[in-house]
Amino acid sequence: MCGAIKFVINGDTGYLRTSKYLSVPRGTLEKYVKDTSRSPEELVNVHLGRSVLPSELENKLLEDCIIMDQGYYGLRRQDIKRMAFQLAIRNGLKYSFNQEQSKAGKKWLRSFSKGIQYYL
Repeated sequence: MCGAIKFVINGDTGYLRTSKYLSVPRGTLEKYVKDTSRSPEELVNVHLGRSVLPSELENKLLEDCIIMDQGYYGLRRQDIKRMAFQLAIRNGLKYSFNQEQSKAGKKWLRSFSKGIQYYL
């Protein structure tokens, strides 16, 4: 994405050609090029979305899940969502988890699972 932003800023190619050639979303590319307050590297490294747990706690949760898996404890998705909820409460974080069921939601678990792929 950084390369695409630099191509457009330098005037080498336009939005449409760059987005097709480098397979990046044209709308996102336009938004990043128009934001002149930050460098392309800063724009790309911004974490978008609502992350309830900081990366340190997500790493801790991942380590705990791995330890439990190695000890042959059966971990279900529900267990991981409950563990995330408990981490948020224990660390006094603002969260949008379901308080009635005392667990994180499907969207949070999906984004957490995607992040795990980078560690494994």
